[in-house]
Amino acid sequence: MPSLQSAHPRPELLPYVRAYAQRTFTATDLTVIEPVTAQLEQVLNFELGTLPGVNHRECEVTSKVWIGGAQTFFPGHMHLLSGVESFAVFFLPPGWSQLFGVPMREVTNHIYDAFSLVGPSITALWNRLGEEILFERRVVIVEDFLLKQLVRPITQDRIAAAAIYLFRQHGAVRIAKLGHRDSLGLRQFERLFRRETGISPKSFARVARFQSALDAKLAHPQRSWLDIAHSFGYYDQMHMIHDFETFGRSAPTQLIAEMGDVRPPALASTT
Repeated sequence: MPSLQSAHPRPELLPYVRAYAQRTFTATDLTVIEPVTAQLEQVLNFELGTLPGVNHRECEVTSKVWIGGAQTFFPGHMHLLSGVESFAVFFLPPGWSQLFGVPMREVTNHIYDAFSLVGPSITALWNRLGEEILFERRVVIVEDFLLKQLVRPITQDRIAAAAIYLFRQHGAVRIAKLGHRDSLGLRQFERLFRRETGISPKSFARVARFQSALDAKLAHPQRSWLDIAHSFGYYDQMHMIHDFETFGRSAPTQLIAEMGDVRPPALASTT
């Protein structure tokens, strides 16, 4: 039967990485179709077996290593076939961009062949991962690779810091307050935020709240939807349902039933 493993990053990578996950389908496992919801993590995927069918809004993934930026709409579905073996790194919203020097706006709402953005080193990493079997060893290999990116200076700009703060607060921050932290007026901050991230701060906050509510239910199934709606600042439960239908194309309970392991435990448990 399909298996899923996940883990948290080592302390040095916590400012950039949220979690690692590995999904494996045996040759006898049946195809599973899972919706991929709007989310703010940048995700680096290594396909080590059969390519899954990833139908993004703008393309179909055909690369063995691909990077997906933050997605502010419902991007599509993932077809998990027998023989699929995927290893993924879930970065904080600006995490991958900071480590590899690619502006966040360049990958927002897009999926790219990682080789075109990173170069031959990503192919070498894919080969090393393919030579290993154990998930734990693959985590070590990826972390060694990522730690080498910390050798060069990493730009810590104020918009990236604001995005991380807004993300960690589950979107529950007044946008004007974020600008005030950097001595910026509201309109100036909104312009800078959109220019750097490719997303308006209001849309960013809305997706952050949605995925936090989703992860909270995945991590604690016994919690009621009403409790979750109140915890994440929704005006009422209907307001939350509207966001789920916008970003997940389903009502909350239905989405949880359909999405399977798209959000791995190590990711959901950090909410």
